[in-house]
Amino acid sequence: MTMTDNPIKLLVVDDEEAIREVTEEYFMRKGYEVYTAENGADALDVINEVPQIACIFTDINMPVMDGLELAERIRQIENTLPVVVMTGYPSLENTIQTLKNGVVDYLIKPVNLEQMELTLRRILRERELFVENLILKEEVARQTRLKELNVQLEERVEEVNTLNRVMEDFSSADSSHGIFNKVVELGVEELHADKVFFHIFSEKSLTLIQVASACPENGVLHVPEHFASDIPDPIQMYIKESVAKGSLPWLIPDTAENSRMDAAVQSVMVVPLKIRENVFGVASAFIFDKDRIFNEKDIYYLSFITQKAAGAIENVALYENIYDNLFATLFAFVTALEVRDFYTRRHSTRVAKYARMIAMEMGCGEEE
Repeated sequence: MTMTDNPIKLLVVDDEEAIREVTEEYFMRKGYEVYTAENGADALDVINEVPQIACIFTDINMPVMDGLELAERIRQIENTLPVVVMTGYPSLENTIQTLKNGVVDYLIKPVNLEQMELTLRRILRERELFVENLILKEEVARQTRLKELNVQLEERVEEVNTLNRVMEDFSSADSSHGIFNKVVELGVEELHADKVFFHIFSEKSLTLIQVASACPENGVLHVPEHFASDIPDPIQMYIKESVAKGSLPWLIPDTAENSRMDAAVQSVMVVPLKIRENVFGVASAFIFDKDRIFNEKDIYYLSFITQKAAGAIENVALYENIYDNLFATLFAFVTALEVRDFYTRRHSTRVAKYARMIAMEMGCGEEE
């Protein structure tokens, strides 16, 4: 695109009409779009009416509003708009004031028009570099933000995948014991814990009864001997007190400042498993490796695991209750038939016995 297609706009401010006319004619012949004003007040009107002015040349000594005040007003309105001051009476005071007002250059009258053009070209080039630098910074910031969003997205996808794996694992559980084992196994797999325990909690006796524990296959070496079979009594007491006070779950990223924690423990978190708002059990995870700690995401995962385990336990209990009720009803029905008919008495029992024997020979399982 040429300057004629999209001419650069200049504003010349001077109270001498001859200077305005000569300057306007010179720059128009060079292809610029030139606007003029005889004082600072008129110049502000032009700035408000004409968009995208590239540079302003202004005299200092003018009626109504001088060049110094104009430069200050422009700095307040648009501090990126370059202003060049021209004066026939230079002074140290004026020079200092122009620098304070953000003026980019200071020309002494009488000004050579070619000198003005050279100054303009330098300013426009600097402005172009400034804009390019801003665009580059914005692009770098955009790329950085994009990378951050990609990392967040990957973390979110991994989180969703983890939650899906947890739900799938519990959906296939068919016994309470299997659910307890699944809690500790997931704690090791997803939280990278060195040891995970699951205890049933008795509210009446305030006791913890261990029903499951797990550690990584290669993590046995990290587990202290006194944690091999169960949680040591002092920590169990700490957990039971927390359950009684309702202060679970809790996370201790670094146990160094906790006097009630075992010196072998680097990081620990404990989460209750609640069924109908009552604490049914407690899941606890430990790290003994001094180079690792648990974080907020880990306790979120462990809380999710115990929440899904609670739902699975309720489902198993409901299934077992329905199963028992069904067979109790069938047995009562058979018993009622046998009582009414002497010749069929015990017949159903014998049929069931032989059916079981046949099924066992066929290799059927207990459930079948």
